[in-house]
Amino acid sequence: MKGTSPSVSHHGAAATGEGARRLAVLSLVVLVLGAALFAGAWAIGGDDAVSDNWVGMTVAVALFAGLIGTFAALLLALYEGRRSRAWSRLWLPLTAFPAVVLVVGLLEAFVFE
Repeated sequence: MKGTSPSVSHHGAAATGEGARRLAVLSLVVLVLGAALFAGAWAIGGDDAVSDNWVGMTVAVALFAGLIGTFAALLLALYEGRRSRAWSRLWLPLTAFPAVVLVVGLLEAFVFE
């Protein structure tokens, strides 16, 4: 029984790290698709095409889903890194949330004044 315990915990650790990476990738895909929808609607119809309609609501939901997803991936990656000390494999989940917050903050400051 003692021989199987480390492999089970190692497999669980790898699954947690992989889950954090997949969640970060999925969240970033949602954010990119939301940005593409916003940019396309803005290019076609201007301000009226993105405010107070389904496009604006979809982009807002994508933004919040992306922020929550990247934050959850960050928490999972911190848990996994603290448990297994494999920080180099967790670079994407660890950097996705701060990068998204930085981009949203810069967009808010300079584009959407």
